[in-house]
Amino acid sequence: MSHVSPSQTLVSDYDADRFAAIEDFADKAASYWRSIAEAAYRGDLRTIETHCRHVRLLTLATFSTVKGLGAGQDGEEAA
Repeated sequence: MSHVSPSQTLVSDYDADRFAAIEDFADKAASYWRSIAEAAYRGDLRTIETHCRHVRLLTLATFSTVKGLGAGQDGEEAA
């Protein structure tokens, strides 16, 4: 039986929240990409530009969230 310290449990909880956020970001990005494809089919440049900006922001948020995996609530690495 392995021992899990309270801090390890908290990190796991924070990671679970971060993984859920990454899943949400990916779902939203997929939806934007689908809309971009449909807008391209219609020749709708304004929608393409808008959704590309959204995808960019989601990508940055995802990278930031991934960097936080394994860190505590305040973003410091777990010991």
